[in-house]
Amino acid sequence: MGELQPRMRAGDKDRQRVVEQLGKHFGEGRLTVGEFDERIVRAHASVYLDELPALTADLPGDPQPHRRPTRSQMRVPSGMFVLLIAMLLAWSMVAAVIYGAPPFFALLLLFLFLRHRRWSRRW
Repeated sequence: MGELQPRMRAGDKDRQRVVEQLGKHFGEGRLTVGEFDERIVRAHASVYLDELPALTADLPGDPQPHRRPTRSQMRVPSGMFVLLIAMLLAWSMVAAVIYGAPPFFALLLLFLFLRHRRWSRRW
């Protein structure tokens, strides 16, 4: 409910939010039927916002969602990486023309480069 100013009036949504929390805790077995009924009556009868937190003060709050640690990305200068790939592809093509061998190395590099780009876009 955030920052409470003294004697702010409670709305229906505020009361309903507390009733839903109480219902969740009742369903989990933290409240007996009598306690649940008493707190529900008090929640619906509350006029001011500062009366509502006392109804759930002894109950555990919602657990914070577990955040996955972010992976640090390896920073490779893309210009240098592209230049290196271009030089290796050119060298492989020249070697294929001079020695008559098929450019397997160039095709392998091209495949790995394109596969890496596709995989890195997914994450």
